[in-house]
Amino acid sequence: MTFMPSYLLLLSGLRVLLTVDLDVETSNFIDLSAPEVIDYKDPCKAAAFLGDIALDEEDLRMFKVDRILDVIQRSIQTFNDTDAVNGSLSSESSRNDMSPDSHGQGFRRRRRAATSRPERVWPDGVIPYVISGNFSGSQRAIFRQAMRHWEKHTCVTFIERTTEESYIVFTFRPCGCCSYVGRRGGGPQAISIGKNCDKFGIVVHELGHVIGFWHEHTRPDRDEHVSIIRDNIQAGQEYNFLKMEPGEVDSLGEVYDFDSIMHYARNTFSRGIFLDTILPRYDVNGVRPPIGQRTRLSKGDITQARKLYKCTRCGDSLQDSSGNFSSPGYPNGYAAYVHCIWRISVTPGEKIILNITAMDLYRSHLCWYDHVEVRDGFGRKAPLKGRYCGDSLPGPIVSTDSRLWIEFRSSSNWVGKGFSAVYEAICGGEVNRDNGQIQSPNYPDDYRPNKVCVWKITVAQDFHVGLSFQSFEIERHDSCAYDYLEVRDGNSESSPLLGRFCGHDKPDDIKTSSNQLWMKFVSDGSVNKAGFAATFFKEMDECCKPDNGRCEQRCVNTLGSYRCACDPGFELASDRRSCEAACGGFITKLNGSINTPGWPKEYPPNKNCVWQLVAPTHYHITLLFDVFETEGNDVCKYDYVEVRSGLTADSRLHGKFCGTEKPETVTSQYNNMRIEFKSDNTVSKKGFKAQFFSDKDECSKENGGCQQECVNTFGSYSCQCRSGFVLHENRHDCKEAGCDHVVSIVLGTITSPNWPDKYPSKKACTWALSTTPGHRIKIGTSTELMCRSTRFSMRSTWRLTWSVPTTTWRSTMGRMAGPPVWDVSVASRNPRQSSPAAMRCLCASSLITQSRREALRLHTVQVWSIHCHNLFKILIINVTYASWRMERINLLHLNSQ
Repeated sequence: MTFMPSYLLLLSGLRVLLTVDLDVETSNFIDLSAPEVIDYKDPCKAAAFLGDIALDEEDLRMFKVDRILDVIQRSIQTFNDTDAVNGSLSSESSRNDMSPDSHGQGFRRRRRAATSRPERVWPDGVIPYVISGNFSGSQRAIFRQAMRHWEKHTCVTFIERTTEESYIVFTFRPCGCCSYVGRRGGGPQAISIGKNCDKFGIVVHELGHVIGFWHEHTRPDRDEHVSIIRDNIQAGQEYNFLKMEPGEVDSLGEVYDFDSIMHYARNTFSRGIFLDTILPRYDVNGVRPPIGQRTRLSKGDITQARKLYKCTRCGDSLQDSSGNFSSPGYPNGYAAYVHCIWRISVTPGEKIILNITAMDLYRSHLCWYDHVEVRDGFGRKAPLKGRYCGDSLPGPIVSTDSRLWIEFRSSSNWVGKGFSAVYEAICGGEVNRDNGQIQSPNYPDDYRPNKVCVWKITVAQDFHVGLSFQSFEIERHDSCAYDYLEVRDGNSESSPLLGRFCGHDKPDDIKTSSNQLWMKFVSDGSVNKAGFAATFFKEMDECCKPDNGRCEQRCVNTLGSYRCACDPGFELASDRRSCEAACGGFITKLNGSINTPGWPKEYPPNKNCVWQLVAPTHYHITLLFDVFETEGNDVCKYDYVEVRSGLTADSRLHGKFCGTEKPETVTSQYNNMRIEFKSDNTVSKKGFKAQFFSDKDECSKENGGCQQECVNTFGSYSCQCRSGFVLHENRHDCKEAGCDHVVSIVLGTITSPNWPDKYPSKKACTWALSTTPGHRIKIGTSTELMCRSTRFSMRSTWRLTWSVPTTTWRSTMGRMAGPPVWDVSVASRNPRQSSPAAMRCLCASSLITQSRREALRLHTVQVWSIHCHNLFKILIINVTYASWRMERINLLHLNSQ
């Protein structure tokens, strides 16, 4: 009596740990931002795990008391150890990345001995499923291939869920690859196909858990067959090698199966890849049997599954496009009390034509005794196509969909020959349903050559047909001349063409204008691909209803559904239909201010505010932030402000801002601007307040009347002239000017005459640069200076009485006449002391130098990037304060001939 509270406390603690782990973990496999619409039983929120098996409280109660404590304590220890090492909880990492090793063998899970609980077995072996929308077409194909693999070798049937209460959901969860064992009941349950789990063998393994199998090595008799090498098991993972009790699992009388797809690999949960944790105890046929394969179901897997679901010994699952079958012993007679079931399953979008070619059965009233029964679907509850006995052959039997179910029973002692039948799958045909699947022949495997399939789909009157593709891969050609899918808006080949598709790009969703859709798939005799999978459904424009889809403001129709939206300045209320006042809005004023919600208090969480500013044509909008404070990091991942030129979310981005540093003033490129503010659900700050101004750009029309350059200013504009020209008295035209310049600004540029065009001939230009006493000037060229027929000289002088050497260099035919040296004297307070700084200029190379400084008595002259080419542009950079007080003038001289 004293144990139960402790157990419950431990169980509760474990559940909290797992919840924390799942809340904080993220994934780079796929995007999980879209909310799940299915409230399924999540295996990642299980009470504990055995490898990839999720255990709930009911599973734990099935264990003995001491092993319940062991499982829980080991699970807690695993998560705590992982937290200590990695600084975070991770269900996936704590199980050491439940993914296969490089050989596909080292998968962390448990498995196959069958469940002993009948309520965990799926009724009639039918398992409805849903595949979440976040999986790609290739992943969906793998899931279907894995399900068909189980169907082919057992009597288990996977069907797309319609109205069934209990079903599985293929989804991606942060705990990686995991599932519950068997049917949980009471609603949907997830099978998590996480990162690196989307492999055929792994999905087959996970589906084995869904069907009802534990790991093979957990069988009660496992110690007779395998040895557990505990010294090699990772610390904290020993519980994954627990052995179950006879009442917990049922091996169904089958021998231990080393080859089972549900068996651990030899190095599962190993401390090192070459260290074994589980090994067979004996040889089979003189060889140590391999374990842990993830390729296909073993013979033992198939036998156990057929026993678990009580599959008939007679019959088969037929998946080929054509085939034949017959009663046991045909034509030599069948035995009494025989029961056989054949399940024919072809690609969705195909139909089955069944012909019974011979029949000799005992005739009875209503075929009560010996008979063949054909049903249009996947099981005994499917619509009856016919019940046949005697020797009269029925006509061809055509399925409505892609499945037929055939049952043969004999309950008399009368001996007849039996029956034989052939079937063939035909693609295309008329489809009169409100929803369904259309797939290329043989999907998800490669479609067959030389096929022509035409589907005519009709849904209920007053609806449209919606077509959405999940996967698409057809031989590529520029004009889709070889293999293609053609879709038309109507019921014939002459209806308006909606598209002709091929290649690997999935077509956009399609909607017809009526309740009919015509589809044609063609393949030639050469290249074959995986084909396509599409869903069709009846579609209506809910927004055309008189009540506007019950939306207060705007109704946006989407394929298969619709959503409500609000005008700028409003946002959806909690009922997702009505609108309430919100931040943001559509603003046409020339100036004003905007701020975050709640200003100057902290902004609320989960806000999305959009301001759309529009000014008259030829205007620009300037945004000036007065105060700025948001939650921030290096990439502005949480709360941020985006400013764009334009009104849409994909307009030109000026900047994405966050943190506490006030952004620079932003001016729009056009006459409109979009400001978007987003906050997440965690940290809130003060927000921002900003002013906006609209100003007419006079330069946008005929260059403002300026002859050369027009510069827009707030409220006005001005004309400017290029280097070598001065502004005319009329303030718009330019006239040629002299070429002697005096420069005293601390930062700027100087250019050759008429820059960036070619400078005129026979020009002699000088620039005199001066700065504050005690400072120095750094000069660099941003373009290269052509040596040919151009002389460039530079000298540095002090406003004192002594002279400084000057060096002039000239090029000859583009090459230097020897490597010239430019000597610059650097003077100190004592005119008798100087220190040379050697510099040189070579064509197409860079000149960078700096003299050394001794005891603060030598002054430094720096020249950056003097290149030898036809144009030059000197950049004055980084005027730096020095401790002595002198004034220096640098004279730059350019002669062109």
